[in-house]
Amino acid sequence: MTKVSKHDFDTILKTHIGLHSTDYLTPYFSLYARVENFDPKDLFHAISQKKSAVRMRAFRRTVFVVHRENLEQIIGSMIIFLEKYKQDNLKYMVKMGMKEGSYDQIRLDIIKVLKEKPPMTTSKIKKTLSNKWTGEWIKSSLHLLEFEGMIARIGQRYITDKTIKYGLFEDHFPELNRKKINPEKSLQSLFKFYIKQFGPVTIDDFSWWLPLTKTQTKNLIDNFNDEIIEFDYNSSQYFMLKEDYEILETLELKSKSLIVNLLPYEDHYPKAYKIRNWHLTEKIEPNLYKVGKMNWGQIRPSIWINGEIKGRWEIDFVDNKKSEMKTEIIYLEKEIKKSKEIMQEIENQLRDLEIFANEKLLPIMKKN
Repeated sequence: MTKVSKHDFDTILKTHIGLHSTDYLTPYFSLYARVENFDPKDLFHAISQKKSAVRMRAFRRTVFVVHRENLEQIIGSMIIFLEKYKQDNLKYMVKMGMKEGSYDQIRLDIIKVLKEKPPMTTSKIKKTLSNKWTGEWIKSSLHLLEFEGMIARIGQRYITDKTIKYGLFEDHFPELNRKKINPEKSLQSLFKFYIKQFGPVTIDDFSWWLPLTKTQTKNLIDNFNDEIIEFDYNSSQYFMLKEDYEILETLELKSKSLIVNLLPYEDHYPKAYKIRNWHLTEKIEPNLYKVGKMNWGQIRPSIWINGEIKGRWEIDFVDNKKSEMKTEIIYLEKEIKKSKEIMQEIENQLRDLEIFANEKLLPIMKKN
């Protein structure tokens, strides 16, 4: 992985389908790792002003920053995989005391309110509808509407702004005509997009990433039978586009030059795969996670050496005032520590990352 032109942050956002953003800072560090001279203001303005980027619920129902041009295929695909999740949640809400059938009316009421007075926070919506519905049902309904791609997070004031304001997707992104969306075509388009960006991949990878059932993923592969090639690697079946495989076959192996990459917490790249044994060994894996149910499966910031994870780094504030950020190495494979060249490169990159965080990121993290 090498950095591209400073003008290409928009291209990275578009071609990588979505930047993982459970943590507000992750997409900024993800772009810093890939774009030369990346200015975090570019992404912040894309989200908060230009609306060329959207922070939204997407794959696996977690939060991503996605490019505006990818909205139709993402939301169209979500309609398919979220239907079961939606029905399960409605059953749970009824079990917890909500009158059966209420969601349809709550949904219409929320949409009506957001048409009249956007943007609105969750608490403001609750207050406006308090004479009809309890706050708990409104909050749960907002989650479902977000998963459906009906409402969008808008009006972020600064990078770490935790006050979420909602508006209707159709009002802020009028080109998104839900009535014309074909979910099956959207899913096929997204699958081809995914395999082009992340291939080679396994059936387990895509089934987990979106998610879908393995049968649904196999059917997608069958639809692209003429464009996809299958091969075995590490006792697993992998798939990639034939055109990419042909390019791979023509590549000449050259002496390895040193490539070091520092990817942030929950970066979208390692999270795009369920099977990770080709870049993460069983020996190192336990050192990439924090112990505890809340952190299970959450990849901490990782140190990549020539395409493989070899260690873990962290960044944190030096004080409660969040006046400065510092990086440190938490874990590193013993063999890596023996190389002065690699250690020097890692230390150089950590130092540069600190400079980026303190000089460019911190100023737009604070409330003015």
